Amino acid sequence: MELKKLSWMEVKNYLNKNIKRFILPIGTIEPHGTHLPLGTDAIIPEELSLKIAEKTNSIVLPTIYYGVTDSLYGYPGSVRVEPETLENLIYDVMRSMVFSGFKEAVVMNGHGGSKQVSAIEKACQKIWVNCRIPTIVINWWVLARENKITEKYFNKKGGHAATDETAMIMAIDKKLVKRELYKDEEIVIWKEGVKTFPLEKSIINYSENEGSVIFEEKRSVEYFNELSNLISKIINDYFNDISFKC
Repeated sequence: MELKKLSWMEVKNYLNKNIKRFILPIGTIEPHGTHLPLGTDAIIPEELSLKIAEKTNSIVLPTIYYGVTDSLYGYPGSVRVEPETLENLIYDVMRSMVFSGFKEAVVMNGHGGSKQVSAIEKACQKIWVNCRIPTIVINWWVLARENKITEKYFNKKGGHAATDETAMIMAIDKKLVKRELYKDEEIVIWKEGVKTFPLEKSIINYSENEGSVIFEEKRSVEYFNELSNLISKIINDYFNDISFKC
């Protein structure tokens, strides 16, 4: 179900079998503490997409790894593209899939910067207005927090490079989590009304109560699986419930 591994004839056969939904994972390259890879925001949506592809009857597109890194830009290895660049790239990719015959779209976002989220939403709105393709955007960490899944498994709400993202990477590939490099001194508490360029630390807690990162493999796998099941249901419910198809 991965587009990059299929021939064009296989894609045509999928379309003929009425598999006309695609998932586009999107992330960015930026620091995630001293213990997580720079590609965390892309690895997570990519693996979530692969996990749910069969359950949602979808083909997974190659991940867009480059996004709108903002206050963490400048740390070694970080990469930033302009919001307009990302918006145009997303739109062009999705329009190509529409041209091939796909009818429904899922965007699996892994980076929560406001400029990134805005670029994604603008591209998806444009694909609906211009191509009449219904699209659902998933911000996984928000769903995990709002549905209290992070709280259920870790008694935390999560943050940037915090327990939620660490758990997801640990569930995907524990070798990518460099626990020996982790240090509490790398945590900064987000302050509303204050914006710095660059941010002074690369682990961001959104409250004083978040505390240290939890490293626990078994709970991490359960967390990943419950979240992926929830996302699958939300996607299927949306396309089943939408009042009209185009």
